[in-house]
Amino acid sequence: MPDLLVTGTDTGVGKTVVTAALLLGLRARGVKAVGFKPAETGMAPGETADSELLAQASGVDEPLARPLLRLAEPLAPAIAADRAGVALAAESVRDRVAALRAAGYRLLVEGAGGVMVPLAWGFTALDLAADVGLTAVIVARVGLGTLNHVVLTAEALRARGVPLAGVVLNGRGDPPDLAEQTNPDALPRLLPGVRVLVTPRTAARGLESARQLQPLLEGLL
Repeated sequence: MPDLLVTGTDTGVGKTVVTAALLLGLRARGVKAVGFKPAETGMAPGETADSELLAQASGVDEPLARPLLRLAEPLAPAIAADRAGVALAAESVRDRVAALRAAGYRLLVEGAGGVMVPLAWGFTALDLAADVGLTAVIVARVGLGTLNHVVLTAEALRARGVPLAGVVLNGRGDPPDLAEQTNPDALPRLLPGVRVLVTPRTAARGLESARQLQPLLEGLL
């Protein structure tokens, strides 16, 4: 499996728990893998940070995998950095990816929101994926509106030559509404040949939620 970029069609679609589930799957296969979120914003007091959940799922507290930018305001990283008077250098992110690879890790890089969200001005997760050769996994909502969002994201990836490993439609209700019933069958007709997986809404949080999703995502590994 190549190194992955786990990106979303929006914020709050479940990128972190999907990334954690994939990490658990790789560990179960004996793969030395680590999750890396270059920029982390919107860190609520008392809650487990996304990067901490990735470290738990990776089974290692690797200093090289810690975020290069961590800010409290729930904004795009470049905007949050402006407001905090700091900046994230694109070269620092690329160097960190190279260092993790040199340390022998299979990488799962989690972006911030969607592929066009600026990690730094002039540098997006899409730029990173194209620069360092990542393959993308798109995480999206299951319901109404997701077809447009997923196809636009897939087109942006294709335009930059970033391969797409698959799409995870995350959080289908029980029972599913009409859009949640029909979108999983409609999306492959819009993106022929792209693997589409569907995961349910879970009551669990954090690592337990990732454990529940892990067997459902084996098709991406």
